[in-house]
Amino acid sequence: MGTARRKVVLFIVIFLTGMISSIAYGSEQSSSNYTIEKYVITGAGGQSNSDNYSLSHILSQSSPLSSSSSTNYCIYSGFRHAGSAIAAQPDGDVAPLGSRDGMVNVGDALVALRFALGLETPTSEDTIHGDVAPLDVENKPNPDGVINVGDALVILRKALGIIDF
Repeated sequence: MGTARRKVVLFIVIFLTGMISSIAYGSEQSSSNYTIEKYVITGAGGQSNSDNYSLSHILSQSSPLSSSSSTNYCIYSGFRHAGSAIAAQPDGDVAPLGSRDGMVNVGDALVALRFALGLETPTSEDTIHGDVAPLDVENKPNPDGVINVGDALVILRKALGIIDF
């Protein structure tokens, strides 16, 4: 790696490290129309409504692999356990920490950098989503099994619109 490239990488690492303290990780999901608090266990049955959506909930669900989604949210039904398989792809979406939001932005690059620096420990699902480097000849993720600074840089490039996959 050339001296100029090392300086650029060092600058980006220092810049992103400085930004880490200004990002809030993992909060409740809310808007003017709804709030979903973290770590809430509710009773069986019932209905939750707003002007924009309706959610019927029961104690158990018929299919543990079904989902409901739109451009703004995705809800997986059923129970998750170590054996359940929900198809995840390396997309760079690792933030907010512990509660992915379906978007790739600078916050995702910062979380990936925290993983790379050992400041946070990624879950296996975090690794699936965040292991996007190196890229292949078509600029598609070619995961190598770890989240490192290269992954943080690729996620940052995606967040800035420089690449798209």
